[in-house]
Amino acid sequence: MPTLYVVATPIGNLGDMAPRAIETLKNVSLIAAEDTRVTQKLLSAFDIHTPLTSCHEHNERSKAVQIVERMLAEGIDVAVTTDAGTPCISDPGSILTAEAIKAGIEVLAVPGPTAMASALSVSGLDVTEFTFFGFLPRQKNELKEKLLDMARRSKVGVVHESPHRIIDLLQAVQEVLPNTLVSASCDLTKKYEKTVRGTVSAVLAELEANPKAEKGEYCIAFQWAAEDIPQPEKAKSELSLEAQLFDGLVRGLSMRDAVDELVAKGERKNAVKAASLNVKNMLEG
Repeated sequence: MPTLYVVATPIGNLGDMAPRAIETLKNVSLIAAEDTRVTQKLLSAFDIHTPLTSCHEHNERSKAVQIVERMLAEGIDVAVTTDAGTPCISDPGSILTAEAIKAGIEVLAVPGPTAMASALSVSGLDVTEFTFFGFLPRQKNELKEKLLDMARRSKVGVVHESPHRIIDLLQAVQEVLPNTLVSASCDLTKKYEKTVRGTVSAVLAELEANPKAEKGEYCIAFQWAAEDIPQPEKAKSELSLEAQLFDGLVRGLSMRDAVDELVAKGERKNAVKAASLNVKNMLEG
């Protein structure tokens, strides 16, 4: 049975290329690459001559089926790579991996660099729990809604962002979650790697003052402040107060306990008491 290898490649520094990754790319029969031109440069640097085929976000669905069919027909091993980092993590590869698994092909990881883990490791934040959100919406209102949702769902959120949109992102965070702590890493593992840390306002001010801020890809970690996170409104039942009290009685509650339960859920005490009198009158009638 053939094997599909998910191979991580350097995110900037060729010195991070793992020996096992080199060996795997040399030994497989085919490499499914996000951009064959980018991967060819990597292969040349390590004297690897394995054939390439493109497998990117625009063709992966159809290409995955073709690659899996060929693996089964010819019994060949294939590696999947992206331009930088680990495939499938906010990058192509997931569809090919899923198709291979569906076909009963063994899928193995050849681990290595990933921007998300690198950015978290140098953030100085408490990253015992975090959630990775990939790339965020571009439209401003949608972005703000997404940020609030992220803050409700996670302790620390990690995202990727392009250099041309980093200022817009931090401005949106400052507007809706102003006490957020930020660690913004740019050009990770490269010669001019830089991480800016602090409150969102401080990080935003530093990047706005830096004429070179719009160069290099960013990976950003956010640690939300509890006081910024609005609590969702309690859902109101579509049933009348009388119907809800009846439900409590059916469940074995006393009228008093049924009243207390609704008040605890946020219903007005006077309205619940009035409803309880209506229920008593209906039962007596």
